[in-house]
Parts: sequence; C-alpha cells; structure tokens
Amino acid sequence: MALVAALLPAMSGEPAGGSEIGWLSDEDSTPVMHLSFDDGPHWLFTPMLLDLLDSYGARASFFPTGETIAARWDPETTQALLSRGHTVGNHTWVHSDLSTLSADSALAEVARASVGLEALTGFKPSCFRAPYGEVGQIRARLGPDLGMSLAGWTADPQEWRDPPIQEVLSYLQSRERDGMVVLLHDRKWLTLHIVERLLAIYSSRGWTFEVLPGCHATGARDSRVAILESGDPPVGRIEAFGERDGSTWLEGWAFDADLPGGGLPLRVTVSGQEPVIAGRTAEDHHFSFPVSLVSARVSGLVCVWAVDAGQQGHDPSLGCRRLPAG
Repeated sequence: MALVAALLPAMSGEPAGGSEIGWLSDEDSTPVMHLSFDDGPHWLFTPMLLDLLDSYGARASFFPTGETIAARWDPETTQALLSRGHTVGNHTWVHSDLSTLSADSALAEVARASVGLEALTGFKPSCFRAPYGEVGQIRARLGPDLGMSLAGWTADPQEWRDPPIQEVLSYLQSRERDGMVVLLHDRKWLTLHIVERLLAIYSSRGWTFEVLPGCHATGARDSRVAILESGDPPVGRIEAFGERDGSTWLEGWAFDADLPGGGLPLRVTVSGQEPVIAGRTAEDHHFSFPVSLVSARVSGLVCVWAVDAGQQGHDPSLGCRRLPAG
C-alpha cells in the first residue's frame, strides 16, 4: 500500500472504447480484476506471461488476432493456454478498424477470425473485442450472426506507449473498482513488468483475477475433447476451487485420448513441495479432491498437472490456484 500511495498522479484521459461489462456485486466476495491481453500471441512474452499468471493463481482473457495466432501457435499450444484456465476471444483477423469497413466486409473479417480460432481450440469463440474499440456497423449483429458478446474494458493504461510503470499503476489505482477490466498487450516486454507489479500489489490486498464471464464458450469441453487424437497431450480445466466441509477442494475435468475410459492421474504440488498424485479422473473424466490429500498446509499455491498417458507426451499444466490464508 505504501508503494501505491507513493505513485505518480493518475494518467489523464478515458480509455479508448466502451465497456459492455457489468460490475460484480457479491456482498461478501473479494474484489475481482479481469486482466485481458490483446494482439498476441508473442513467441517469447506470452509463455512468460502465462508462467507469471500461474505464480499468482491468476486467470486472464486473451484476444489474439487470428492471423498472428494461426501463424505462431498450433492446436497443442493453444489448448495448453485453455487448460491453464484462461480464455481466448476474437479480435478480428488482421486487427482491422471495423468502422472503416462495410457491414459485409466487417462480418467477413470477424467470421474469418472465429474460424481460425476454432481450428486451434475446437470451438468458436463466444466473446469479441473490437480493435480500437470500434465495432462499426455490426454491433447489433455480433450475437445473432456470430454468436459472440462484446468485451470492452474499463481501464486502458495504453502501455503500448511505453509509459513509466509507476504511471500505469497509478492510473489503474484511479480506476480501481470491483469487476474492473484491464486492457493490456502480451506482445510487449513492458507488459510483463507491469503485470508482475500489479499482481503483487493487488494480491497482497486480497484481490483475485478471473476471466471475463462472457468468454466461456458453451460446449467448449466437448469440442476440445473431440479434436484430440491418440498421442496428443491431455486437455482439461479446473472448474471449481473453494471451501467445502472445512477443507479446500479442487474440481475439474481432464481427458487423454490414450485413456478414454478415465483414470487419468492428477499430479499436484502445494507451495513448491514434492509433487504427488492426488487423484484420478472418473469415467466421465471429472476429478474432485481436497487439497489436504496433498499437504496439511492451508495457505500457499496449489498447482495441478494432468499426467500424460502417451509414451512421448508431456504433462500439461491445469494451472495454479492460490490457497486461502489460514
């Protein structure tokens, strides 16, 4: 808090583009921040960012341009991002300003990006972020014609201008509110330093970091499973994490095409301790276990991996979650 109080005065101006995000209002919940990253992926910075988010148990929403992710990532890499608990949304194919296009051209541009993402993820995205915040003539057609909600933002520090990190943090503090949606870019080296500071400051104050609710595509699990072939790494997701019967529980699903009947082992570690097999998936590929099976500690970071049943695969991460202090 002393660091935040000493920051420079807030950046002037409003964020470019509007927000379609409703504020969260749980009376007894901890404040939530929605981190979102546009214009990636970057071959180096995005993987580093994913590790940084894991180190704080944070989930985020990514809006890559279709052309960039199709050129730089394959389905396995994209599935790995999803398995860590993040979401992927549409950001047009080539970062087009839709206000300069006809309605038909804009629809074609956005639809092309959805098709490209579906080839990597197995499903069409359910949320769309317009480059520059300019939706143009197709705002009313996003849902009916393309099946997507519009994802805006409430805080845009414009780190693409290379401002001082303290200036960015001061600006975010000035727009601080439960449910705030922060716009950043995973193609920037500076973004890593901003996110590192942001996560440290806000985590120490009890904030959590979640994906945008509208970016959970219906049927994503079945679609992700359907594109897997024998030899592919498992995919999955932690779906629930919280207190139950006096213990902290993890619930989710994981699927390996080499083990279609279930029984996939889940390797777990708490606060860097020795990894252990904490459970296995059921026949429906669901898993559920208390963290007490892994460690008696009640605070720290719990991280989960699905153990690949293939001979030459690797164990994909299902992400990390921060355990409550107790």
